Amino acid sequence: VTQGMPLFRLDTRTIDARLLEATAALAGGEAQIARWHALPRAEDLPPLEAAVAAATALVHDREAQLSLTQQASQRGSGTDRDVSRAQFALEGAKAEEARARAELARTRAGGWQPDLAVAQAHLASLKAQVAALELLKDRLTVKAPAPGRILRRDIEPGEFAANDPNRPAFIIADLDHLHVRAQVDEEDIALISQAATKGIAAVRATARTRGAAVLDLPLELVRIEPFAHPKTDLMGTNSERVDTRVIDVVFRITRLPSLAVFPGQAVDVFVDQDGM
Repeated sequence: VTQGMPLFRLDTRTIDARLLEATAALAGGEAQIARWHALPRAEDLPPLEAAVAAATALVHDREAQLSLTQQASQRGSGTDRDVSRAQFALEGAKAEEARARAELARTRAGGWQPDLAVAQAHLASLKAQVAALELLKDRLTVKAPAPGRILRRDIEPGEFAANDPNRPAFIIADLDHLHVRAQVDEEDIALISQAATKGIAAVRATARTRGAAVLDLPLELVRIEPFAHPKTDLMGTNSERVDTRVIDVVFRITRLPSLAVFPGQAVDVFVDQDGM
């Protein structure tokens, strides 16, 4: 496998349902933006223009009535009360005309800019929700963290994927670069660390396989992990001490043998130090 290659996918039905809802809400948010840009509606203007014309005609009528009432008052056939009533009617007609013109101007101006800002902010929030769900869905596809070969697959389609470090779904390794982890007794680690101060070449080590075909594998020191812990890997010999502490030392196999060696295989490590 290569790095990033999909290995298996977890159940995405719950996220798919949420993603459908978020996508539908996103379409609604985009429709609100489009609606704002489509304002004013062409069919909204004629009724408002007609209302302005009617209000203007009413103002002209009230002005004519006021003029007639004033002339009648001057001839003595009318009263000041009739003039005041006509003036009040004219002011009401002018107010109605101003309201109709303001309504027409507001409609012609289209959408209100703060409304657009609110709609855009809401749309950005919906897009973020969709992106978050898509990212979460993508995380449910387990991909190879590094290039290598699949050594073991311990999961089947439809099986519950438990988060158990002792039972990984896949084991992947790079078989072209093998390392050996040796546990060195705390009483002997000083010999290796002293040699390591002179350089990696000062520490010469060999790993020897067990079984019918014994292979000697040349090793190169990679690092000494500076942490002592109780010994847990036991060989079962009578002389083996179990009350000691060990330090992990990592070596690299510098030359792979003709016969195959496998990750997880136990080998015996022999370290030779100059002057020992």
